[in-house]
Amino acid sequence: MWRKHLSTIVILIVICLFFPAVHAMAAPELKVKVSAGFDGKAKYGKGAPITIEIENSGTSPFNGDLVVDTQQSYESGVGEVFPVNVGAGETKTVTFINSKMYDFNMYGMNTKSIFFYEGGWKKGKEIAHKGSQQITVAMYHEDTKILTAFTDNIDRLSALKGMRLTNYPNVQMIDASKITSVKLPDVSAGWGPTDVIIVDEYPIADMSAVEQDALINYVRSGGVIIFGNSDHLAVESGAFAEFLPLTLTDKTTIGPEAFKNWTEIDGFDNDVTISQSTLNTDAKVIYSHGPNILAASKSLGKGMVVQTAFSLGDEPLSKMHGTHTLWKKLLDAVDQSMMAGGIMPYYNDPMESMRWSIGNSNELFPSFKVSAPLLFGVILLYIIIIIPVLYLVLKRKDKREHAWWIIPAISIAVSVFIFAYGARDRIGQAQLQQTSVLDVGTDGTLSGYFVESILTNKAGDFVFTAPRETTLSTYTPFSMGSIFGPSQMSTNAHKRAILERDASGSKMNLRDIGYWDVATVYGQTTLDIKGNYDVNLTVKDKQLTGEITNNFPFPLKDVAIWSGNKQIAIGDLGPGETVKVNETLTTSSLLPKRSVSQVYSSQMPLNTDELMEWRKRGLMVFSGDFINSQSKPAIIGYADTQLIPVNLEEVKASTDALTMITQAFTANIEFSDKFTIDSEMMEMKLTSEKYNAEPYLTGYPANMYYFDEESYIQTWKIPDEWMEKGFNWQSMDISKIQRQLYNVSILNQTTQEFEQLESVRKLTIDSIVPYLSKDGELKLRIEFTNGQRGIEAQAPEIKLHGEVKK
Repeated sequence: MWRKHLSTIVILIVICLFFPAVHAMAAPELKVKVSAGFDGKAKYGKGAPITIEIENSGTSPFNGDLVVDTQQSYESGVGEVFPVNVGAGETKTVTFINSKMYDFNMYGMNTKSIFFYEGGWKKGKEIAHKGSQQITVAMYHEDTKILTAFTDNIDRLSALKGMRLTNYPNVQMIDASKITSVKLPDVSAGWGPTDVIIVDEYPIADMSAVEQDALINYVRSGGVIIFGNSDHLAVESGAFAEFLPLTLTDKTTIGPEAFKNWTEIDGFDNDVTISQSTLNTDAKVIYSHGPNILAASKSLGKGMVVQTAFSLGDEPLSKMHGTHTLWKKLLDAVDQSMMAGGIMPYYNDPMESMRWSIGNSNELFPSFKVSAPLLFGVILLYIIIIIPVLYLVLKRKDKREHAWWIIPAISIAVSVFIFAYGARDRIGQAQLQQTSVLDVGTDGTLSGYFVESILTNKAGDFVFTAPRETTLSTYTPFSMGSIFGPSQMSTNAHKRAILERDASGSKMNLRDIGYWDVATVYGQTTLDIKGNYDVNLTVKDKQLTGEITNNFPFPLKDVAIWSGNKQIAIGDLGPGETVKVNETLTTSSLLPKRSVSQVYSSQMPLNTDELMEWRKRGLMVFSGDFINSQSKPAIIGYADTQLIPVNLEEVKASTDALTMITQAFTANIEFSDKFTIDSEMMEMKLTSEKYNAEPYLTGYPANMYYFDEESYIQTWKIPDEWMEKGFNWQSMDISKIQRQLYNVSILNQTTQEFEQLESVRKLTIDSIVPYLSKDGELKLRIEFTNGQRGIEAQAPEIKLHGEVKK
């Protein structure tokens, strides 16, 4: 009978042997091609667009998820997921914005970062693919200035080729047509590869509303956009029309001497057509010639909108020999204005710093603390009951034989009590803590950074959601591996955290979080909440008087004036509430906000109040370094309302929020007949003469630095509002000169040469005028003797004396 079934058995064996091969032949065969950044360029720590082209040359479709491991910082990474369906013989393209770019291959690891999961990332099977296995892009640091030009013909801006700017040894130029041919960013982070956007008679209005909003938010977060003159600029500028610094009227011509005076060279030989213009509210003149404003700027958030009264690309100006220098003058002036306003390039990544300044304290929960006296009392009571009391009771009852079960029962009861007491706040529901800092822009918008931590009450996956313009990252170690090769952790960031995006925002999936474990998400945000501190303060004879009003729709606690490295307490302010200020100062004015050193007690916080102080201290440290109001004093206050729209899905949790609201301001200063401006009342910048690098601030005393180059330029800047008062400047004291280590010279603004100063510890210059620029700057050169490098030294300090003009 078995012979009758022999043929059936043989057929089944053949099917079993060949079915896997048939299935493999029918599997999708994927090949990947990757492009990133603008024209293949991106900046470290900034966002950039990434485009992944997927070709399926197989005989069956691919239905599943593309997962890209993206590095969020030097120590963390997540996987971003994109559902894709690629039919047999088809090619699909996925474009997305990575909020922070890093060089995946900077350590030579060739780490795989692109994955495909057939059936989805949650339960699907990973399949191999050919082509690009990781994201590759040319990365640039902050010492490179990248310009992006929107123009119909890039040759119109040929004068920008080979540009060298004062503070940047490298300048890169990108033709925006290479961006528009792919896809314009629809979120502000997508403009991260560029520092300055130049618009030469290009219709920004033709962009979609979402793309224009992204461009505006890019400027608000610290970007620069320059508009050249155009016949229809008010229309072409689209959403930027209300932020332009100039209102243009009739056309006229000016002679070449206007540009010769601006650039101080003779490279101009023809008249140039310009528009007559008037300055809009809150705008500032960059350069004018007679009654004609040639260039002006207007702040937008932390960034700047710049406008010229002449066309950027029209001939004859675009072809004149001096136009290259004209561009350099304009871009240098914009750069100086940004730095004067406190916008400095981040040589340290704020996201990295946030991990230590805010993140560590935010991951400490009040429920971690258990009352030591109570536990000691319980244990002492347990010992008393177990040993003498139980012994006496059982002996009196003559029941000592029951000790074998009574002692374990009491021990179990005490253990359960201790556990229940210590875990009472952790069992019922998860706990959330959010700590954030928001800066008030000049337009009343709020933008800043946040950290949100969860203390779980169960193990598993946790999902956080956020709207557009609020980024989500997480602290998941992105290991670099060992000398034997990259670790498994480094190639599987998506195994620990997955980021999903859609039109409404983003979703962060934290995977396999342990029971009673802490996990953290963090990011940047721009909020639609409108409000500000209405500040009306005056300083006269070291007395600060005036009013501060809370124009936010929420109450603020512990409002204070941040002057120098100290805070002047004001109190609590409800919505719309005003408080009068009357304080005595130690200086003739309020001081620019200074960084606060990160000093924590070695002892952990003992209670909720001490933990709150830790969180506030972390906010002070972070805000002092990265919230851009360095050149002015600031008003700060704290809100306990959750303002950052980050939510936890499908999990019941209690939330504790702490948000610092900070705003730079200018107080009115009324000087007496004679006055002194101390060094701490001015803005000071110290950079090396050769590489424009800042020395490392070592700490105590406050002006002690580590110098590792031969010469440095120290620039002192008097606030603009004081220069406008027209003082009679008299003498200047220079002190704390370490003459045994370096020589000091001062720049003569007339001759543009440095004059050697006397080699003493302290000296006085009887006339300031030759050394003070029209912008209120004084420059000292520090030259270390005997070619010494790598040495700690104090930097000089200055003090100015003057009197009010009669």
